[in-house]
Amino acid sequence: HQGNAMSIRLTFRRLCLALTGTALAASVLAQQPPKETVEARLKPELLALGFTDGQLPELKPAFGNYTDAVQVGSMLYLSSAAPQRPDGQFVKGRVPDQVNVGDAVVAAKLACVRQLARMKLVLGDLDRVKRVVYVRSKIMSQPDFTEQTKITDACSSLYVSAFGEQGRHARTTEGIAAGPFGVTIEVETFVELK
Repeated sequence: HQGNAMSIRLTFRRLCLALTGTALAASVLAQQPPKETVEARLKPELLALGFTDGQLPELKPAFGNYTDAVQVGSMLYLSSAAPQRPDGQFVKGRVPDQVNVGDAVVAAKLACVRQLARMKLVLGDLDRVKRVVYVRSKIMSQPDFTEQTKITDACSSLYVSAFGEQGRHARTTEGIAAGPFGVTIEVETFVELK
């Protein structure tokens, strides 16, 4: 009987220790803040750009003989996006004689906002993005203008704000003489999906 009683007490102590450890782990997990979503990280950026509700804009469908996005395996390829203000107007003009560098920086962010809205439209949830892989920007600029990278950096910064380190990407920046509909910048984006 004594052996059985001692065995039961040891088993009971082990069970109590296990339950205490489980309760402690649950308490620690409960105290950790919930993981912030991509859209929650984007909200301050969107508010600063003039989107009064801090939400991504709704998009109109592509108006040419193409699609806004194509998924191949775990990659999502987005067609180029032009900068569209919250009022629906596109930012147009050549840098720096028609659009100053500061306004072109904002235009780059607006183009990337449209890309993020496309991602959300296609994926349903921006948290499905594993990483931003590649960005290509084309900036309509005067022939002697050489600060295109400063403008594209605004888009890159927005992706890093949204996705953290997974927002860092390879990139190409080009200065062009003319662009579709006279828009200041177009941005292409390729992302890997979870």
